Amino acid sequence: MSKETPHIVGLGNAIVDVVAAVDTAVIDRHDLSPGGMHLVDASAAQALFEEVGPGVRQSGGSVANSIAHLAETGVKGTYLGKVANDDLGQTFRQEMEGLGIAAPVTEAADGDTGTGRCVVLVTPDGERTMSTYLGAATTMAPSDLAEAMPDGVDILFIEGYLWDAPQGAAVIEDAAQRAKAAGARIALTPSDAGCVERNQNVMWNFITRHVDILVGNLSEIGQLAGTDDPESAIGWAMGIVPVVAVTLHDSGSLVADGTGVHRIPAAPVAKVVDTTGAGDAYASGFLGALARGEAVDEAGRRGAEMAATVLTHYGARNGAAAQAISLPAA
Repeated sequence: MSKETPHIVGLGNAIVDVVAAVDTAVIDRHDLSPGGMHLVDASAAQALFEEVGPGVRQSGGSVANSIAHLAETGVKGTYLGKVANDDLGQTFRQEMEGLGIAAPVTEAADGDTGTGRCVVLVTPDGERTMSTYLGAATTMAPSDLAEAMPDGVDILFIEGYLWDAPQGAAVIEDAAQRAKAAGARIALTPSDAGCVERNQNVMWNFITRHVDILVGNLSEIGQLAGTDDPESAIGWAMGIVPVVAVTLHDSGSLVADGTGVHRIPAAPVAKVVDTTGAGDAYASGFLGALARGEAVDEAGRRGAEMAATVLTHYGARNGAAAQAISLPAA
């Protein structure tokens, strides 16, 4: 455990987001589910990109976004995810370094794979639909963590999407073992309901053996719990892990630990422009507060405040990168 500045390490799929404003017909034309995350191959990703145009690029990935937001909290962050030695990979590394976030995993050797990219389609109602090609992210192996995992880790935050990669289960298990040996707590986001459905058995097994903090929205936690009722979902989770946060969109969130369940209202937002990354930002505020030793209800409030900051602009991050994304409504 770190003794001074708390340190959170994130593990996930390193990708670069391409954000574009579209009308709903684009979602239908490509047979995408509104608000969902869809894994696609390179040809499908290229076809969608060609239709919506270049958009605006911003480094992304669910847990990568959460770690990037730590730069706003005073909590130290390190990100473990694999990119290729290409323009998008350089963009990813440079943006992380600009935030003071270490990203020590070596680049993929196969230049044909390319850095992962996600086309984020934002409709006029602010909903985001993601079409993701994972690229080099799928090549991360346990051997990549041997030298990359830093010392002094307080929380290891794992992205459920990693289980979709060929060696994802092995990478997650190896990282958890290394972090626990260093005295860290293990946090997990299930990523989305589809990811849970695809990997439910292995995810369930990992949660019961390793997870100390579970953070996700009702759809994700509900898929694990087999319910769409918020109180039932958090009750299920509390029977398995010590700390839980279940986000409920504009209804706020439920957070819980040994002190009980606390309902946290959503932070006020004048106008929702784009919901991309709100859950990632919530997780950053929540975990950062826990790492600093704050109570779970205060951590929930920190998460809500952080989530609100990304709802008022396009893209999943704040600062200069967000300012570059000023797409008009479709």
